[in-house]
Amino acid sequence: QNNDKIGLILFSDEIELYIPPKKGKSHVLRIIRELIEFHPKSKKTDLVMALKFMSNVMKKKAIVFVLSDFITDGYKDTLKIVSGKHDVTGIRIYDRHEEMIPNLGMVQMEDEETASKSVRKNYYAYHRERVDYFQNAFLKSGAGALSCRVDESYVTKLLGYFKRRG
Repeated sequence: QNNDKIGLILFSDEIELYIPPKKGKSHVLRIIRELIEFHPKSKKTDLVMALKFMSNVMKKKAIVFVLSDFITDGYKDTLKIVSGKHDVTGIRIYDRHEEMIPNLGMVQMEDEETASKSVRKNYYAYHRERVDYFQNAFLKSGAGALSCRVDESYVTKLLGYFKRRG
């Protein structure tokens, strides 16, 4: 509507797709098509690498939205540098089932089997640490932070976020 340029970086532990910012309806449609059809090569994530890449390719100040589950750490320093140059907002996307492992009895997992209350408690603590790291990293770097559960209205969340920032 404002005829702004829009670009896209899709990443895992490498840059998987980069579409430089451009204007136009056909360009926006290309980005939407890429988002719908995209299948990552890797299940790993390297947020620091993605932030550095974005900073290197974006020479002019930009409004940047970083969408991720942010189940990682170690990106605070890079984020601080990037958000000093760009207007950055982190949008943490999560599912309520990621917050706590339910007591389902013995469950086969990738790394271990567990029915243990202590394992579930440790997982919850780990998850809370990642969420706290996300909040602190973004807020202390001067960037915005927003969490959106997959079963919630992202439109309502975004409108509320922009009203608070306005």
